[in-house]
Amino acid sequence: MNAYKHKLPRRRCLLLFLVLMILPLAGCARMNQAEDTELILGTIVNTRIYGKMSRERLDEAVAAAMDRARSLEQIFSVNIECSEINYVNQNAATAPVPVSKDLFTVMERALYYASLSDGAFDPTLGRLIALWGIGTEQAHVPDGEEIAALAGKKNYENVVLDAANRTIYFKTNDFSLDLGAIAKGYVADEMKRLLVEDYEITSALLNLGGNVITIGSKTDGSDWTLGIADPKNPEDTKNPAVLLKISGQTLVTSGNYQRYYEAPDGTRYHHILDGSTGYPAKSGTVSATIITGCSMDADALSTAVYVLGPEKGAALIETLENTEAVFIDDNGNVTATSGIHDKLHEGSLTLKEN
Repeated sequence: MNAYKHKLPRRRCLLLFLVLMILPLAGCARMNQAEDTELILGTIVNTRIYGKMSRERLDEAVAAAMDRARSLEQIFSVNIECSEINYVNQNAATAPVPVSKDLFTVMERALYYASLSDGAFDPTLGRLIALWGIGTEQAHVPDGEEIAALAGKKNYENVVLDAANRTIYFKTNDFSLDLGAIAKGYVADEMKRLLVEDYEITSALLNLGGNVITIGSKTDGSDWTLGIADPKNPEDTKNPAVLLKISGQTLVTSGNYQRYYEAPDGTRYHHILDGSTGYPAKSGTVSATIITGCSMDADALSTAVYVLGPEKGAALIETLENTEAVFIDDNGNVTATSGIHDKLHEGSLTLKEN
């Protein structure tokens, strides 16, 4: 009997709300609003924008942002057979493969964070991710020998980028790329860029399955109020673990409750894999949130610090400018980096003093 219990549509809908605790928008009566929600890159993407321009112009802006997201899905999705990343995976070990500016940009940043985190974030775990299949109907616990054969490789060191020719080359043929832990962030950044540069949007909230990015502030000039879900009760959107207020920034959370496989013996295996062991990360973390200006950076860092754990993860974040982190450990303790700690407001969980 198949014990796969991950209900993807329900999870995706949950992710649309579990990070957001948006307070009512004052002054909305004087503003027009446009919104759309679609399934893109395997997650629910919600775009909500505000402005004094016509509703038709706002609708056009939302449609353009969604079009940009769909076009990037054709580049980054390993689940689309003819995607650009799949073409790279199939050919880059034979010869350097010319790629789009979008893919090259994300790969450069992915390799940077792989090196910075000593492999805690690793874009070359494609085969290991596919082996586990968590988040798909093929999810299972692989044989230990199969896992061992793919673990501890640090194959990101075997990816060669040529900026002059914009190519990607693999030194070996025993790995594949999976940019699922950074591509959503890049998509969010690109949607925001398009809305700001092409449509002069000054107030918007974009949510890509829990990757939340804001444009400006709310229409009354106040900050957006966002909540980080309580991992033990992620469906209770009215009682998040902690609250914080941001404007013009992004908030990205990696948690073990978001996507998982429950084996026949009742053991739960989450989707955030530790490349050094080949198994779901066990660092004492159940939720890691990054707050910064670039969603691509936040996306990669949330995975990296989740794998590193609260102590090592916080130490890494403290070395980065304009970047903060909030951790929830497996005992329900909430800790945060120095720059954000005093800006958090307690919800269902209690903040520990630094």
